[in-house]
Amino acid sequence: MTPIKTGIIGFGRMASNHHLTAMRESGLYEVTAVCDITESRRQAAVEEGLTATDDLDAFLDSDLELVLITTHSSLHYESALKVAAAKKHMLIEKPLAVRGPEAEEMVEAAADNGVALTVYHNRHYDGDYRLVKSAVRDGLIGDIISVENRTMGARPAVGFGVPDYNQQWRVSAQAGGGTLLDFGPHWVEQLLDLLEGRKVVSVFADVRNIKWGDAEDLFDITMVFDNGTRARAAKADISYCSLPYKWVALGSEASLTCSGGEFCTIYGEDFEMKRRRAVEQLSLHQNLAEHLREGAALIIPASHALRVMQVLEAARQSGATGKSVDVEI
Repeated sequence: MTPIKTGIIGFGRMASNHHLTAMRESGLYEVTAVCDITESRRQAAVEEGLTATDDLDAFLDSDLELVLITTHSSLHYESALKVAAAKKHMLIEKPLAVRGPEAEEMVEAAADNGVALTVYHNRHYDGDYRLVKSAVRDGLIGDIISVENRTMGARPAVGFGVPDYNQQWRVSAQAGGGTLLDFGPHWVEQLLDLLEGRKVVSVFADVRNIKWGDAEDLFDITMVFDNGTRARAAKADISYCSLPYKWVALGSEASLTCSGGEFCTIYGEDFEMKRRRAVEQLSLHQNLAEHLREGAALIIPASHALRVMQVLEAARQSGATGKSVDVEI
């Protein structure tokens, strides 16, 4: 397979420590260039043997095939429209965008320009979710009646990014920070994938800023699906206690709980079973390369990533009004 010539917009921690390493190790990509507004990050790119610029137009006026967008969230929209117009394929860090209408424009721009767009939903293969998905797919709990995917912590992930860029963007609404756009895409994406083939018909949510910065540090989203299933995605960055389980699912035949990546527990009328079988973990980087070179189906197609953003948009609307929002997602 001919390596895919790739450039990166935003050379932060995910780009330098994760994507660049994974792409190089795969042998499927030739990463050559970086565009970043921060001088120290451009220097870091040069030290990795890459060319670096702060001029996006010059960066795109090249023979790149694929552009990885790993800027802070509020720049995804603007960057993606320019990348699409330049006829480059796109791999975008989650969230796809800050708002749902922006995400819709980005997906439309990619389609109009005949380029691929996928989002790096890396927690699609979290150990706990792979266990839950395997148990549900194998019919161990019957039909899902309700399912919860929730976590709590005491503080946001402000220290995650590189120290030579403003880490406070992660709690700034203007920059697209906050836990709704940090963990919301992860937990919602997992639930939409788990309930594949079902349509969300209403969303009710509590979305608030309580303590950190001015972005959301609490969200609690309930989705109702067209078959009556309820699915709850929630995260709080203001809690000094944790939950006993991340996952709780009630099925027509049994119930399920799961926290870590070693096993989930299935509870029936007269049994309790530790289940260690998980669905296979695949590489999103390899999948994208196979899509571009061989026409393989994307694990995270643009339509799936867009549904995640549409749920988050409905959650914002519900949180602002205190009312359920009818949708077709």
